Amino acid sequence: MSKTFREPKWAFNAIQVRQDGQIEKVGLSRVQHVRIEKYIAALEAAASSTVANPIFSRYFVRESVIPTLGEIVPAGNIEYGFCQALHGEEAVMAAYRSRFGRSTQDVIIGIIAGSPGNIATPCGNCRDILLDDLGTDFEIVSGAADGGEAIVANMSHYLFSWFKTLSTIEIHPDLHNLIGLAIQHGDLLVNDAFSPKDVHPERRYHALIVTKVERFVGAHDVMCDYHPIYALRDAIRQARRKHDPFVQLVVIVCRGSGEISPHVMYKDRQHLLELNLQAELLAKEENDPPVFLATYDDERKVTGLWQTSVKQWLPLPFTSRNFGQEHIESLAKYYKGLSDN
Repeated sequence: MSKTFREPKWAFNAIQVRQDGQIEKVGLSRVQHVRIEKYIAALEAAASSTVANPIFSRYFVRESVIPTLGEIVPAGNIEYGFCQALHGEEAVMAAYRSRFGRSTQDVIIGIIAGSPGNIATPCGNCRDILLDDLGTDFEIVSGAADGGEAIVANMSHYLFSWFKTLSTIEIHPDLHNLIGLAIQHGDLLVNDAFSPKDVHPERRYHALIVTKVERFVGAHDVMCDYHPIYALRDAIRQARRKHDPFVQLVVIVCRGSGEISPHVMYKDRQHLLELNLQAELLAKEENDPPVFLATYDDERKVTGLWQTSVKQWLPLPFTSRNFGQEHIESLAKYYKGLSDN
């Protein structure tokens, strides 16, 4: 008996990064065309997933993961506590690993997007878990439940590595002073008795946020339950309490030889981007402040220096802008109310 042909309800495109850093849609490659059936299966499984339970946001994220070998595993976001959430991608990883252990086979993650043509934009924290557990080379396919245009992206599209390398000899005196301030005050603020110092030392960083009128230093705060506050978020909390989100520049420092830059958690980059959005909504103008990253030795001598910006640092970002203009207008009113108090 011949197999019944079923017309797919999704039409697939891929994305690529242009030289100017912008994302554009392109047709599928030959290799991706071979995987269309898997893309369809991943989206169908995600669309029918009943895992999601967003009791606060009511924002259902339906996902799935399909390995090279083995059955498809459904997933979704689960909210609990007070506006705490296990995001869809976190649930994907937990479900996949519980079913297949530490398998190294290729996977495709399916995500149901809000409307046809939307590109999935995992939040910073989800990028952290996907990067550490699956690496940089796997695919995420996103599409609307009812069909239409679906987008295939690679994990590498969500990661940033295009830092501008700066001279460690001709550092501007003002920047040099800010680096020293971040090191000195960060060392005083850090509270971390639980992270092993020989595992990812490039992630043991301090952060300094400079606004027009203030300087806010943050450091990691790690407790035994392993739900830490990262250094940038620590500084951000101070800025928000002073109603001063108007970031002028950011400095990140960590010990190192200068061979690699500090690796700031994507979750931290996400929160910095949100602080910057707050400033944009209040000032009613776009802003993309510079970010300087430095490594230093035991004598606090700068051994490496790099530069990027708040927005470049988080490609394909997840922000409040994802929820539409009506939400943005409401958020702007909320922020204005805070600043007026």
